[in-house]
Amino acid sequence: MRFVLVHGGWHGGWCWDAVAARLRAGGHQVFAPTLRGSEEGDVDRAGVTLTAIGQGLIDAIKQQGLDDFVQVGHSGGGPVIQYAADRLTEMTRRVVFVDAWVLRDGEAIHDVFPPPHAEAQRATAAQRPDQTIPMSLDVWKAHFMNGATEEQCAAVAARLVPAPLGWLAEPVSLPRFWTARLPASYVFLCDDRGVPFELYREMAARLENPRIVECEGPHEAMFTHPEALASALLTAGMD
Repeated sequence: MRFVLVHGGWHGGWCWDAVAARLRAGGHQVFAPTLRGSEEGDVDRAGVTLTAIGQGLIDAIKQQGLDDFVQVGHSGGGPVIQYAADRLTEMTRRVVFVDAWVLRDGEAIHDVFPPPHAEAQRATAAQRPDQTIPMSLDVWKAHFMNGATEEQCAAVAARLVPAPLGWLAEPVSLPRFWTARLPASYVFLCDDRGVPFELYREMAARLENPRIVECEGPHEAMFTHPEALASALLTAGMD
């Protein structure tokens, strides 16, 4: 299979390194780009929107000359693969959501996010010149990498970057995604404490007859359970 692995907020394509290595060892092709606004280092993230991020993914896929691929979106990467699949329907074999947001046309992530969390993120972004949202390391350890070792948490935390508010607050444009009825799968991470589990169930229920796969690990299972997640993606991605 050919996979396009799309990360969520606060990290980049590097988060898939261990999963990608296992998929490639099995003979599969993997492309895991870093999305616009999620690059490491001194990056201008001001004004980066979900549309810009989605278009950047499309451009990256086209530059790679890819076709007939499975798009995998983790967390905030869910709407990004929806955006790309909407415009690359004929190239997309299947869309796979890994504890990810699944949006309707005209919805934003903040529309389906727990309201107190969304309000807190908007308030944080309003205090920063570039309208970004940094990740609290305490929240990351307790709710995203729960169960991970201190060494695992430290290695990842050192590379986290602020997330652009526009990724979370801009409504997504999906004029074709829902009518295209692409084959879809949803991977549930069994130890995820990022948000109430019922929200992920609601997201999966939006899809038409999705293949459901369960996988060990917290929200950031690509770091803590890469072998299990790679296996889950193979099951989720097959025809």
